[in-house]
Amino acid sequence: MVDLSHRSLWLASSKKVTELPRKGFFLKETLPENSFNIRPVYAPVQKSPVRFHGALPGQISTFASTLLASENGHYRLYATTLAAGKVSLGISVWESQDGLNWEPHFLNQVSLDGQKSNLIFFQGLTEKQLSVCQPQVVPLRDGRWRMYFWKHGDGQGRYLTAESADGLHWEVKGNPVLYHPGDTEVRALASGPPGETYFSRKRLLTNDATHVYYHPVLDRYECYSVWLHPAIPDRRVETDNAPGVHRLIHRRLSADGLEWSEPELLLMPDRNDPWDLQFYFLAVQGYQDFLIGSLGYYRVEEGQQTMDTELCFSFDQGRNWHRPVRGGFIPRSQPDSGWRDTMGIYASNVWIDAGEDWLCLYTGTPQPHNARTPVMEPSAARVRKGRLVGLAAGSTPGGFLTPPFFPTRSEITLDAAINGWLRAELCDGFGRKLPGYHLTDSAVIKGDSQCHRLSWKNNLVERYLYECVRLRFEFADGIIYSFDW
Repeated sequence: MVDLSHRSLWLASSKKVTELPRKGFFLKETLPENSFNIRPVYAPVQKSPVRFHGALPGQISTFASTLLASENGHYRLYATTLAAGKVSLGISVWESQDGLNWEPHFLNQVSLDGQKSNLIFFQGLTEKQLSVCQPQVVPLRDGRWRMYFWKHGDGQGRYLTAESADGLHWEVKGNPVLYHPGDTEVRALASGPPGETYFSRKRLLTNDATHVYYHPVLDRYECYSVWLHPAIPDRRVETDNAPGVHRLIHRRLSADGLEWSEPELLLMPDRNDPWDLQFYFLAVQGYQDFLIGSLGYYRVEEGQQTMDTELCFSFDQGRNWHRPVRGGFIPRSQPDSGWRDTMGIYASNVWIDAGEDWLCLYTGTPQPHNARTPVMEPSAARVRKGRLVGLAAGSTPGGFLTPPFFPTRSEITLDAAINGWLRAELCDGFGRKLPGYHLTDSAVIKGDSQCHRLSWKNNLVERYLYECVRLRFEFADGIIYSFDW
């Protein structure tokens, strides 16, 4: 098998199992043992504007578009593009060195307006070219590329594929791999008597906001998309742009990226969610030995119609997902802030690996989701890699007991922002205090650091190297993000 991992950001920060760092995060839905007075919280994010040179305001959407790492260390983006002066969509190609400033990659082919352009013209697509959007570009095992994209208009709603040798010039291949329920052929089949053709289409139904990845370690293609559940009366909202359905998240797997498995339901709202919540998308980013999901958190109720991007986490390759904090991790801005992401934040397909940080491109909008003419503004949120979700205590002290672990070096460090105080206790695998390592023996930790060093008077961690131990934390007015052993 050809090594394709360097051509995709799918596992940009993943490592081989033997190289995994020894680090404990707090990303699961249930709190650790012996928890009291703590709650999970998101880490702070820093917003930055994103510029597409030569594009008109509101012309570029990074939502459900594709970010790739190019061979020269720069980035390439395949973006959904609103044609100037028109209401139809196309797909354009952009290049960047930092993920914030993008230049058009002009294509040496026939453009739609006869001028130099970075819009892709698909060979073999005989219908209108300005009705394609949300490109998902994945590497193929033979070194070529495949793009998945939605073709709307002319009565069609279909997820097509195109292939390319250079990632720039594309030819449409084969039959649609997924269908939108609004497709004319699907609607005609649904109105008639059920038959084999109807059910073959029904198993492939989904909405747009679809994400496709090639997983280089498991050597398979994965599709995360929307499942449209028929609306039930007590959750139906007529102001939504699709009041007849509720959006859930499902997944399909494939060996070749063309023939997909049966749908597997992954995420649906539960009793801890608002009554009107729907899930609009799931984009996936690999990190170390788990997956980070960017989940579309969509409030459909009249007067809301807001879209946020929630963080969720999977520890079993995408089958089960933990949602430790419900709601968006990138705060929507206030109307007078100068930012236009006051009503919606829509994620790109993956995040950019920016060293110590993640750079999360997103498309913001000041309009409700059901607006007929959407206003789009690409932006970026920067967040520390180790600071995704933390456990917070207020002025009343809180604490918890970590899962067991085996120390592999002479010190244990802590990533935490402590305005008040923190003490730690080293315990055996059953949570019993170890002599000389009690809370009262602990040096008090204060301040904001990714590398606080735990210490206990004159006692060293070396004594318990490669033994099964646990930590008990007690702290006030602070957030613990992770510990490293």
